[in-house]
Amino acid sequence: MKPIHVALLLLLTASIVVSSLDAREDLGVDSATSMGQPNGTPLEGFELEQRTEELSSLMRCPVCQGLSIADSPTLLAQAMKSEVRQFLAAGYTEAQIFDYFEQSYGEFVRLEPKAEGFNLVVWIAPVAALLLGLALIVHRLRSSKKETTPIGEATPVDDLDSYRQRVKQEVGS
Repeated sequence: MKPIHVALLLLLTASIVVSSLDAREDLGVDSATSMGQPNGTPLEGFELEQRTEELSSLMRCPVCQGLSIADSPTLLAQAMKSEVRQFLAAGYTEAQIFDYFEQSYGEFVRLEPKAEGFNLVVWIAPVAALLLGLALIVHRLRSSKKETTPIGEATPVDDLDSYRQRVKQEVGS
């Protein structure tokens, strides 16, 4: 992709996000009414900054899409991180904050999908693949042991004699 295409795509994405934020404000929806009353304890100081970083690292930047809002340099990510800080300072819980952002951006805002419904495939498939791979390896090892001759068994004498004669001929030449 050419740089101009990337820039246009980012500009389009940013304009969509801004228009969705403007639409929420036009409808008179603010965070306090859509989230209800805070269910947690207000945070401040070091604990506030630590929880802000933790939650921000779990949320996807809508513009960058591959980065969390904690890692993204975009203005939107910085604004979202600031909102997270304000919500935590007001006493909102992690669940309330995620619900708020999911109402705005959908479940896509989570870097890790919820382990429910169809998303269970994302959580179960790697474990199932690992177990299937281990079972296949064990099966192959067991079947290969059956095909090999045990160490205690001797090879037929005729085969051994012909092999010795061949070695003597090659070494003697």
